Amino acid sequence: MEEKNTKSEKELKLEEMKNQINILKGKASTLESNIKTMEKETEEAIGKMIYEKRKGLERSYGEVLKEAEQRLKAKEKEKVEERKKNIEKVVKENTKETREGITYLKNHIKNVLKENNIPSFVNSTFYMGVWCPSTVVEWCIRLLVIAIVLLIPTIISFVVAKDNLITAFPNAIFRYIIIALIYFGVIFIASLIWLLVDKMTKKNIDVLNEVKEFRKNILDNNKKIAEITKKTNEEMTDDKFDYTKIDRDIEAGKLEVENYKKKKEEAITHFETVTEEEIKKNAKSEMEKKIRPIEREIDKVKEEIDELQKKHDELKLSQD
Repeated sequence: MEEKNTKSEKELKLEEMKNQINILKGKASTLESNIKTMEKETEEAIGKMIYEKRKGLERSYGEVLKEAEQRLKAKEKEKVEERKKNIEKVVKENTKETREGITYLKNHIKNVLKENNIPSFVNSTFYMGVWCPSTVVEWCIRLLVIAIVLLIPTIISFVVAKDNLITAFPNAIFRYIIIALIYFGVIFIASLIWLLVDKMTKKNIDVLNEVKEFRKNILDNNKKIAEITKKTNEEMTDDKFDYTKIDRDIEAGKLEVENYKKKKEEAITHFETVTEEEIKKNAKSEMEKKIRPIEREIDKVKEEIDELQKKHDELKLSQD
């Protein structure tokens, strides 16, 4: 009986020791898991820090570079505007006589119309197109006006008043008669206006022909000015004007931009080869300081496990 009780005590002792061993193993496993978590968090923190610092570096140089590029663009724009002004001066000088001729022709047309009591609107592209077309543009205006006149009754009959016409004249024949009357009315009014203006402005056909001739001369002179302007723009070179100062500023701006680009590349290269390694090294050093005591504790726990396991095995053998 005593022997049975002694055996039971040993079994209880073995179970207690096994439980302690398992608890220590769990503790060691937890500590090892904590180390892995710290290592993972450190790697993530390193990646985030490198990303943020690199972005900050790129942003800083990017802002400075952008400002330098804006200054360069401003100088280049200044030269374009200065060149434009110089070309305009040359064009103005080369077309002075032609422009004066246009002024004289316009004044003559005004005087002729005034002397013959003809309205001044006769000297307009719209009038010439509707009442006295001779050029392609004027004929296009006449066709456009005719199309608009025909479009008015179409809109009235088939869009604006469509429902009212159907309600008032359910019979299709009567409705089409009304639509025809609308067309007739609009065309009649337009024709009446055309005839009244025609009669009022064509009192002296010779004067009208003279106005048309002078308008053609003005058009020819405008074409001549356009040709001179085009030729001047094509032939004008920078060596005909002094752009020394602004060219120096542009060249200095280009050098400044290139210098900042080079500095940016050097800074990024230094960051990738030196700064990144320093960040990694410092972060890992801090991590190792935190991990070292945990590793010592793990070693201690493992020693306790080994010692307890040895006692457990000896006790188990003695039981057998």
